[in-house]
Amino acid sequence: MQITCENCFTVYDLSSEKAGLAGCPYCEHINKPKKGGASVQLGGGMGMDPNKTMVGYIEGETKNEGSAVHKLIQGKTPAVPSEKVWTLAILEGDDKGKRFLLSKPVIRIGRKEAELILRDPEISRQQCVIQIYGETAIIRDLKSANGTLVNGFVIKEDLLKNGDQIRVGNTVLQISLQQKKS
Repeated sequence: MQITCENCFTVYDLSSEKAGLAGCPYCEHINKPKKGGASVQLGGGMGMDPNKTMVGYIEGETKNEGSAVHKLIQGKTPAVPSEKVWTLAILEGDDKGKRFLLSKPVIRIGRKEAELILRDPEISRQQCVIQIYGETAIIRDLKSANGTLVNGFVIKEDLLKNGDQIRVGNTVLQISLQQKKS
């Protein structure tokens, strides 16, 4: 059974022998497996109207990379690369011109309660998370109200490549992977 850590959002396998409590192999947070599996009904199943969000699937085409992303990171632990560095540059928004070195393997982006806090009223407190696996990086939307777009596509989860543009609210960020300067 696969579990997503509630603390750092790392996806890991839980053996059937450890069906009770299980610690995340990355952050050691104790995650309680959900009983009966996680069944999600789209649309009105949970009392939510998908048309009530500010960014709907009409504004950006959807891109579903979930299964490919899971296959790529399965069994891996987030870690920053030793020879290269990941950076985020803000191209549009209130924080335009700022650059951030991604020195941790798991970075939550949001308005509050995040490692990277942006001054944008249109983003959620916890908008999305970027996980770095060496020279591979993924992004996951954290069920934000306005959605997360990568290169114009609304995503739930996606693989990030050098030069990709991420839109959260009114902010556009560009991720890059560069050789470390000696």
